[in-house]
Amino acid sequence: MKESLLNMNQLLSAVKGSALNNKKECFFVKVATDSREVKENTLFVPLIGEVQNGHKYIPQAIENKASVIFINQDEYESNKSFYDQLAAKNTEIAFIIVNNTLHALQDAAEAYVARFPNLIKISITGSSGKTTTKELVVSVMREYFGEENIAYTKGNFNSETGLPLSVFQIKGNEKAGIFEMGMNRVNEIGEISKVLKSKYGIITNIGTAHIGILGSKKNIAQEKRKSFDYVPSDGAVFLPANDEFADYCVENVRGKVVRYGKDIPASESGVQFIEDKGLAGTVFSYENQIINFPLIGEYNYQNALGVVALAREMNIPAQVVKAGLEKIKVVSGRMDSKKISLKSGKTVMYISDCYNANPDSMGKVIDFCGNVNNEGKKIFVLGDMKELGADSKAAHEKIAEKIISSKADYVYLVGEEMENCFKSLEAKKFADKDFARRVFYYSDNSDKNFEDIAKKINQNSSEDDLILVKGSHSMSLEKIEPLLKNCAGQNKNLGEGETC
Repeated sequence: MKESLLNMNQLLSAVKGSALNNKKECFFVKVATDSREVKENTLFVPLIGEVQNGHKYIPQAIENKASVIFINQDEYESNKSFYDQLAAKNTEIAFIIVNNTLHALQDAAEAYVARFPNLIKISITGSSGKTTTKELVVSVMREYFGEENIAYTKGNFNSETGLPLSVFQIKGNEKAGIFEMGMNRVNEIGEISKVLKSKYGIITNIGTAHIGILGSKKNIAQEKRKSFDYVPSDGAVFLPANDEFADYCVENVRGKVVRYGKDIPASESGVQFIEDKGLAGTVFSYENQIINFPLIGEYNYQNALGVVALAREMNIPAQVVKAGLEKIKVVSGRMDSKKISLKSGKTVMYISDCYNANPDSMGKVIDFCGNVNNEGKKIFVLGDMKELGADSKAAHEKIAEKIISSKADYVYLVGEEMENCFKSLEAKKFADKDFARRVFYYSDNSDKNFEDIAKKINQNSSEDDLILVKGSHSMSLEKIEPLLKNCAGQNKNLGEGETC
């Protein structure tokens, strides 16, 4: 029989809880915060949010054969007879009273991770690029340790609940664990850093994502640097040398500080830049290994340099680093570039980055597209950047400056916040007399508006145009692609790298 993730003594000690029905033992091999994910031998953790109280789903968790269930102390006190009867009726389940179910989840995960002291734990956070960097690290570690010998964050399970659930996926035989850390509130990084206690930590950058929540880049840096709090003296932290908050982030760090970036000399980094190949990625050498890095953009090259710095510190051979970086695939929704055939019959380069958007990532991708040497036009479809708070108006106005310098031919702006960008372009006389023909504004992301955008693009498209689609995930800009494409009754065969 498979061993329980934690036994009763370990669990009660970790969460400082008490067993409602005086059970002496418990058994669980899975942890879930969604009752629909509960299966036999699952610990169910009902969370209390602003809208939902997960305790209402405890009956469903019982029906789905949960073996352990946390109950918030205040919730228990407010409905004591109900929970006492529930425990008396379901004696095979361990009901554990805890002060706070979220913190209990984190504390249990911390106790579980502590069972594997030899696991090399790597944390990755940053305002942008953290998921891509995580995937790069995973690819290199796969090459070095083998597929079965690494644990890592699946998808974007990087939050106050996502990271604890991710570490419960550790089986125990792994050599390395690579975990992403995100945040949506003050001290979220601090809490999940305490869970993981990484040996190596990467901060990809300090940008303006979530500035509406935290108020300033200094506050964002203050939160992100908490990912370094538990890095030991024999560990190391990695961050871009040119980040304005680099010095601040490494204050009081116990481990080695490693700065990376294109300006770090080869004598220190082992890296020599060779060529930016635009839509074909970047070529560089590392310890005499020529690496054809497939992800596009200078910012992705920067992410790769962070991974190289980590690998160098871990004494991973250069040929292994090369193999890992060259095998990387585009992360879904992030700078996915491909050729597509439009309904107009034209073949264009389509760049989609619809997973998230903030002023840093939006500016970088517009700069990149502006510098691409394509024969056709540059067509931008840009959606709102969310969670910018009081900075939103100014941030969207600044995007207008990026658009102007990129020399875009057609611009489609979607969302209430993008009206600020539209007005700024108009005020700055972008495209001047052709403004009404080249710049279009849509107040919302309705299907009708997306259909109109796709229709206009097809009417104005030429062979070898470049189409960029970028916006926050909630804008649903990924819906535009199928409206553009000619997937039925194509008159020609698609070439290499083209999709319908």
